[in-house]
Amino acid sequence: MSLFGKKIKHSFLTKKTIVFSISFMICLLLTLSAYSAVPVIKNMSYLYIADDNVHQTCYDLAYSGGVPVNVTLEASIDGGAHFDVIIPETVSGDFGIVLPGTGKKADWSIGTDYPDILTETVMMRIVASDADHTLRYITFGGSTMVLVPAGDFVMGSFDTPDGMPIFGDELPEHTVYLDEYYIDTTEVTNAQYRNFMLATGHPAPLYWADPLFNSDPYPVVGVTWDDAVAYCSWAGKRLPTEAEWEKACRGEFSGRDFPWEGVLNYSYGNFASVHVGGDIWDDTAPVGSFAPNDYGLFDMIGNVYEWCADYYHYSFYESSPGSNPLAPEVLDEKTALTKTLRGGSCFDGFFPSYLRCATRFSYFPATSNGIIGLRCVKSLP
Repeated sequence: MSLFGKKIKHSFLTKKTIVFSISFMICLLLTLSAYSAVPVIKNMSYLYIADDNVHQTCYDLAYSGGVPVNVTLEASIDGGAHFDVIIPETVSGDFGIVLPGTGKKADWSIGTDYPDILTETVMMRIVASDADHTLRYITFGGSTMVLVPAGDFVMGSFDTPDGMPIFGDELPEHTVYLDEYYIDTTEVTNAQYRNFMLATGHPAPLYWADPLFNSDPYPVVGVTWDDAVAYCSWAGKRLPTEAEWEKACRGEFSGRDFPWEGVLNYSYGNFASVHVGGDIWDDTAPVGSFAPNDYGLFDMIGNVYEWCADYYHYSFYESSPGSNPLAPEVLDEKTALTKTLRGGSCFDGFFPSYLRCATRFSYFPATSNGIIGLRCVKSLP
């Protein structure tokens, strides 16, 4: 169902939804449901120190409770297609058991391990592990990305928790296989989008001059679908498919309704219509202001809607391919007019059903408003 259509449906869903929402909010404020603690890598960068023939990987490490985690390095010499051809062995600095903090540096003596390798061909990956998670991070196109592993997951939904209304475009619930891919750990920020505009001359999006939305660490808003595609292309990436977005949102447990265990919790994201939980923002929040899911991804629910690559068809799931699906422009002799959006926004707290991982939205691709942004993905070579 389209985002526009869902707004129209408020006329006959309003009473039912408000009843659910009032009781639901009371339960939420009394419910204890936590994100899993995951090791999060931020602000990755690389530096080759020629005098020492050292490849330096810089990063910040965040982890709940300040407990140390295991940090290792992986290297690729074929553009990221394989990370097991060469193995960093002579590594010093913030490597191995590492305490959380900023300004971490792991120095790999690449000249000692592989004296004949051209350093400009090397791509680095940080592996951050605890007892329950192993996350692989790269930096690409101006942002930190994390690897979503290949495999099956359950897409769509046949019911919702706590009696919330469900929309028929999520049916049938079905199993989808996806190849592995990288996804940005945060929504694209104004600072990142500014670099894109300066490099390409691309026009500024709506609200670019609005001080409510245009601070550097906040998600860029007012981007059309074509703007989003142009940004992704410039960064060497692309928009996620609906399936890629939903798998990333659900994390390691595809049966979840939300990116965390349990029910909707207003301290876990920027979607409250009033200031409750950890939400202190009237509109959008700086990216990464709330805890990540167990793939290390921030703001998958709330803050801003995120454009996806697919055309929107209400009944696409009835004929969706079982492997790497992408909805076409024409389906069953019906041409799609809209593109898909996922994730809900900072104004959807009174409509909990809008904030599930499976909830589908759509809008016309030329649409630009203050609650639509983007996040990029990258296929492996």
